[in-house]
Amino acid sequence: MALIQFIRATLDEAGLTSTPIVAGVGGLSTRETIDLAKAAAKAGADAGMVILPAYYAASLNTDSQQVVQYYIEICEASPIPLLLYNFPANAGGQDMPSAVISEIINKAPNLCGVKLTCGGSIAKLVRLTAEIQGNPKINGARIFPFLLLDGLIADLTPWMQCGGHGTVSGIPNFAPAASMRLWELLNTKSLTAEETTECTRLQAILSNADVAAVPGGIRAMKFALNKLHGYGVAPRKPLLPLKESEGEAFMDILREMIDLEAEYTKN
Repeated sequence: MALIQFIRATLDEAGLTSTPIVAGVGGLSTRETIDLAKAAAKAGADAGMVILPAYYAASLNTDSQQVVQYYIEICEASPIPLLLYNFPANAGGQDMPSAVISEIINKAPNLCGVKLTCGGSIAKLVRLTAEIQGNPKINGARIFPFLLLDGLIADLTPWMQCGGHGTVSGIPNFAPAASMRLWELLNTKSLTAEETTECTRLQAILSNADVAAVPGGIRAMKFALNKLHGYGVAPRKPLLPLKESEGEAFMDILREMIDLEAEYTKN
């Protein structure tokens, strides 16, 4: 709550009063997740993001209706809109199929979007986009259009081409200017030949960095942000900082992306 309050105050002081805060509120039970959503709302968060409880992965996998009911109940009780976060690697291997996600979308009007950090995410996006386009009630029941977010920047170009709305990626922490330039180009209706080449190059370099960053996880991100911007190198325990040799090997992989970012920030 203190972190959310600080971020809200900092944004407001900078004149960014309309910039929303999305808080991770996924707990290990329905009751805990609801409590976290209420606490986040009280602290100033505009929405919450909920990953499945990893502790119950084996039991939840035996009956998908448990997953559907989980999201229905937390959405009904949450004072802020929630996003469904499908991230098998951090949820005990639980990977929600598009049919389950679609059922939740239809039964939980307070679900405002999904973030898919999973294998086959583009295929799921195609199916969910078709479901939303074919069922006007989905957006008719919501204040804002339902959001379809990628969890990686590695495939942002095809994601946008298939009806997605954007990404929540770790890579812009390292290369914000390059990432925003890619985003600008992907939202330009008609690109020149030069811009098309630039877009392809940006996507390729950022994708290569993303492929390295995902398995490295938060430990690698902390190391890189420490080297690039002086942020603390230690991740949240029980995670431990990367060994210097491991971190430097990761930095070598990011070199092309770091040089790319320098191009877009030199002025």
